[in-house]
Amino acid sequence: MNEVERARITVLVENAPKYDTYLKGCFGLSLWIEVQTQGVEKKILFDVGPLAEPLLYNAEALGIEIADVDLIVLSHCHFDHTAALADLMGHIDGDVSVLAHPEILRQAFKLEPGFMDYGMSGRNARENLEGLGARFILSKSPQEVFPGVMYSGEVPRREAFEERGGVSSFTIDDGGEMIPDAIRDDVSLAVNLGDRGLVILTGCAHAGPISSIGHMVAVTGVGRIEGIMGGFHLLEADSMRVDETVKRLGEFAPTWIAPMHCTGLIPSAAIADAFPEGFRELHAGDVLELL
Repeated sequence: MNEVERARITVLVENAPKYDTYLKGCFGLSLWIEVQTQGVEKKILFDVGPLAEPLLYNAEALGIEIADVDLIVLSHCHFDHTAALADLMGHIDGDVSVLAHPEILRQAFKLEPGFMDYGMSGRNARENLEGLGARFILSKSPQEVFPGVMYSGEVPRREAFEERGGVSSFTIDDGGEMIPDAIRDDVSLAVNLGDRGLVILTGCAHAGPISSIGHMVAVTGVGRIEGIMGGFHLLEADSMRVDETVKRLGEFAPTWIAPMHCTGLIPSAAIADAFPEGFRELHAGDVLELL
């Protein structure tokens, strides 16, 4: 895998804004990634959050021109990562590639405590998005999208203790039957900082954070990890799963770790306790100068 020469990540959407700012928090996630390799700079938007308004407001306040985006990557179909896309497209000049797993356009919904559409539908249905300039690239396979930036493709569920989809979320199979949603469209990104190792970005890590990290190490061939950031989906996990996740995170020996979005307060506190020197708390407006 190639290495980047320069890398910066800006948090555009996260549940809460950075302290002492007038930025906007919103339940969801969106990360603006800038990388440079061999003098060529690329800009990637990893997820778009649920609403375009806070994303665009924060981007303008932080001096980021969303229209300059080279690629949008969607981590999975859930609304808190994708629903802003249709409104966002009106602020991007021309077409833009949207990379995701092939199952991202499936039906996805919850029934309790009431029906809620969790997927990409309505204005965010494929036909409408393509009319607005979205050019979908749907792939299960890992690929180096730009030199030094790896897309995970579908993440194998490697660990027995990790969550298998969501017991309260459903989809429709090819026969028209309602079935539990395995959320196979969950994907991640990694940026290779060379001797410092990978920075791994997860959306919600529905495949499990340990499975997601292990898969990225396998597909990149890079064993050293500089940092891990994003949602770990431990909000409703029991203590056994949280404890095992924290233990296994330590085996990867990241220099720093930043649980975000859907990780949950108690699991985040457990991670902070286990990584007192490497724990990072990130909010909308935080900027990581990686190289």
